[in-house]
Amino acid sequence: MFSLRIDPFEFDDPGSEESLEIDVSGRSKFPHPDVKAFVKSTADASQALTLEESVPFYRVEDRWRIAEYLNRFARIDVPPHCDWPAYLLSRELWNETHLVICTPMKFIRYRWSTTA
Repeated sequence: MFSLRIDPFEFDDPGSEESLEIDVSGRSKFPHPDVKAFVKSTADASQALTLEESVPFYRVEDRWRIAEYLNRFARIDVPPHCDWPAYLLSRELWNETHLVICTPMKFIRYRWSTTA
């Protein structure tokens, strides 16, 4: 697994006070045999227990920015009409996007936030 932490000075406008966390793990029997195990180790154990149904990534709000930042910071290409399962870990917060995306080969936790 690898983890990236991006501070506000890596974004186009540091005044936007954006920050980003990206965790990526290959799908394997150990340590992450399924999405719940990945969420438990990278986000929060309680979120793993209450994981809601996934939605196709193309239905995720703000998917264009998510895809752009995954490519820019982690060099992960997300196809334009991507149907990878996405699990939303936070909802209805204007200043945070927190989700897990399950690609055919890996799990990705993405958490963007701003304090501006």
